[in-house]
Amino acid sequence: SKEWIVRLYDHEVQGTSAIKHLVGVERDVPNDGVVLRPRLDSLRGLAIAQALNPTYSRIDAYHMVACTIDETVRRLLAVGGSFQHLAGVDNFCWPNIQYHPESNPDGKLKAAQLVRANWALKDYCLDFGIPLLSGKDSMYVDGNLEGEFGERHKVSGLETLQFTGTSVIEDVQRCVTMDAKMAGDLIYVLGLTRNELAGSEYYDLFDYTGLNVPRVRIKEVIPLYQALEEAIRAELVASAHGIYRGGLGVHLALVAVAGELGLDVELAQVPFEEVKRDDLLLYSESAGRFIITVAPEHKTDFEELFKDLACDCVGLVTAKQKLTVRGLGGKVLFRVGLQQLKSAWKKPFGNL
Repeated sequence: SKEWIVRLYDHEVQGTSAIKHLVGVERDVPNDGVVLRPRLDSLRGLAIAQALNPTYSRIDAYHMVACTIDETVRRLLAVGGSFQHLAGVDNFCWPNIQYHPESNPDGKLKAAQLVRANWALKDYCLDFGIPLLSGKDSMYVDGNLEGEFGERHKVSGLETLQFTGTSVIEDVQRCVTMDAKMAGDLIYVLGLTRNELAGSEYYDLFDYTGLNVPRVRIKEVIPLYQALEEAIRAELVASAHGIYRGGLGVHLALVAVAGELGLDVELAQVPFEEVKRDDLLLYSESAGRFIITVAPEHKTDFEELFKDLACDCVGLVTAKQKLTVRGLGGKVLFRVGLQQLKSAWKKPFGNL
């Protein structure tokens, strides 16, 4: 949890925040994005979100940038942003690309990654229709650490692009947040889950890197995003949350913890392709996905919008205060109390 960091800052300048950084029953879970209402005599708002995925650059900086842009777009849409009114700011954080056989022997590789990153920035900003308003580059993310015997070791940051996005919201009263709202609501997963865990949090637990980095398939995601925007505008959506770092399992837990409501989920109902194991389905970080909750009375209208897209009902919101997940074979994989999930999530690392 980053709550302790977020609370160090003042977010109420001029009192214009419509959707705040922290949401949920206890206002302690980060939302996908924030929404400001710049003029209090108008209901128009401005959604703001950002993303970065540095570990993906261990495999390919092109897909690192693509996934970062896609995540930012999803974060904006999840709060009610418009796919027709997007803008972005790119911030490159890159190690030294100047080759030297002794001091920087992999400089050429870092330069090649920078080229691929810029190709992705061009490709996906054009595909999503995102004008870049500004940018900032930090091109020497390098340093030296002293070893046990006084020797110096050069260290470099991973090739990283942070992307910040903004979107116009016509009516802030129609914004949604990520927390589950009511017992009995239906849970949907939007977007295909694939065997794409390279650079993931799950693989990191086992010191793996992997090869199948998440990829953004633009022809798949744009119709899905347009349908979600329409569903939110029609007030068919109770909550919306993107699936980001950590995968479906992590973000189901966050939706439940924020709303203080249980979730009962069937993994066999999740839209997927070429995934044959429960753990891969739970922790894949495939791009282009959301967790959506919908009131039962809106089921027909919601499903009509997504009838030809990757969207399936995977379970129910419950009042049981437990996250229950059944695997591909139908057996219960785990049933965990929300307080246990929350305690684990908020447990500090080291001396933080």
